[in-house]
Amino acid sequence: MIRRMLALLAATTAIAIVSANAFADEPIVLRYGDPGPTDAVIHNDLVAPWADKVNKESGGTLDVKVFVGYSLVNMVNTLDRVKDGVADIAFCILGPVSSQFPKTLVATLPFEAENAHEAGQALQRLYAKGVIADEWKSVKPIGFGVFANTSYHTVPAIKTMDDLKGVKISVQGRLASQTLAALGGTPISLPINDVYEALQRNTVQGTAIGWPAAVSFKLTDFAHNHVQASLGAEAAIMIMNNASYAKLTGKAKTAIDANSGNFYTDWFNKVIDDTERDNTEITRKMGNQSIYKLPPDELSKWKKKVEPVIADWVKATPDGAHVLEAFRKEIVAIRAGS
Repeated sequence: MIRRMLALLAATTAIAIVSANAFADEPIVLRYGDPGPTDAVIHNDLVAPWADKVNKESGGTLDVKVFVGYSLVNMVNTLDRVKDGVADIAFCILGPVSSQFPKTLVATLPFEAENAHEAGQALQRLYAKGVIADEWKSVKPIGFGVFANTSYHTVPAIKTMDDLKGVKISVQGRLASQTLAALGGTPISLPINDVYEALQRNTVQGTAIGWPAAVSFKLTDFAHNHVQASLGAEAAIMIMNNASYAKLTGKAKTAIDANSGNFYTDWFNKVIDDTERDNTEITRKMGNQSIYKLPPDELSKWKKKVEPVIADWVKATPDGAHVLEAFRKEIVAIRAGS
């Protein structure tokens, strides 16, 4: 009787160990929300290959599944979905939730940065040094991207500030709205996914957006005139749910850490800068498009006109003067190669 009980106990223990090992071998599934279209460069050159890279380097401990389009998140609810754990990781356009991150918006001020690399890397450094870290306690930033060089893509030709008067142009955030208003235009807040239809229906006559989106969202179907200038930027953050990150250990955590921070930020912004160059050239070759670069005297007028926007941001932002000074110092250092 005792032998039978011992044998049964041994068998039960063996089954429990096998079951535990089988469970332990199951990868942790991380749901990555990417609200853009499946053919967008951000998806194909950044999000999807990043997920594949992390999965491979985790040694089978992670399974990052990418949900494209609005199946998991959209351009407006991304932050809440990640905070609530509906998505573990997501591509978050800052515009719709920009009021929650006033310091981070320093990278979107007009005429402060010349490309995505310097703007994104400067933000990453400010986060690492604690300058903007207090704004990012509810989620974990994986990488900072900045769609620098916001340009005005319009139906009517815009060559001077007078041409902007009364023109309805879609914007993605508060600073973009204030900048456009200071220049005489009429800002209309719209998620980027709604801009194509708004242009088609003449609800707006243009959009303030970076070059990557202008072609990816086919806005050039209607907006044939483009003012090429650094009229601000749009920040986009790859974010992760805090609890999802906290449960990672071993190879899973190492894989995420190795592909976050400076690494992801540099990758992210290289994709943006490369896409800007490519999409500018694609647009130029369409034949029915006009790309206009503001001449120095007109550019000087535009810069002067938006100075109050920057001054107002400094006043309204906690420790705004210090944040702007720190951001500018990082830009100088990055341009100097350090």
